[in-house]
Amino acid sequence: MREQGSGAERLEQRKAKRRQEILDVAARLFATQGYDGTTAEAIAAAVHLTKSALYTYVGSKEEIAVLLLESVVNQLIEVSEQIEAEGGSPRHKLWTLIVRHVEVLGNHPASSLLFLHSEHILAPDRYPNLYARRDYYEARIRQWIQDGVDQGQFALENVKLAGFMLLGSINWVIRWYSPRGLLTSQSIGQAYASMLLGGLAHPLASDPEKEHPNE
Repeated sequence: MREQGSGAERLEQRKAKRRQEILDVAARLFATQGYDGTTAEAIAAAVHLTKSALYTYVGSKEEIAVLLLESVVNQLIEVSEQIEAEGGSPRHKLWTLIVRHVEVLGNHPASSLLFLHSEHILAPDRYPNLYARRDYYEARIRQWIQDGVDQGQFALENVKLAGFMLLGSINWVIRWYSPRGLLTSQSIGQAYASMLLGGLAHPLASDPEKEHPNE
């Protein structure tokens, strides 16, 4: 019985490894050819499987997209929960999160591009759990911004708008980031944290050129 169990376990491990290979290849195809431009046949061919064999690992192209998006969202939530557990000021939490958010995207550039355009690919009403978890993550960020306002670390009135600005900025990094570039994802995250949190702490009230036109 033990041998049968270990054999079944090895078979399951091989299947899981093969499935992850399919997900990685599909993510790269989605990134280079677009989700709509990538067919299940193309994914199958890229991993040297027939289309019918592909479906023994995944149910559909859409399921692949869901699994890729869930992976990114789950990693981001895990990061935020670790930061929350470690404690610290709202400014410290947000600094750490910005750096690690960019690192997660940088470690999974193909899947992260899919994440950036998720609502154009997977309708929120069809995948409420996926988008509920994304919203949970974004709500935590807004709560930390609000905590920073309450503690006098940030000077702003519209927390929701600040959350959109922060998330929009760090998510867009994946549009131009290259693992082969001069900057690491960590250094980019630190630069963004400095600029974004500096803006939250000392936002300009108006155009300084209009306030002091002769300077």
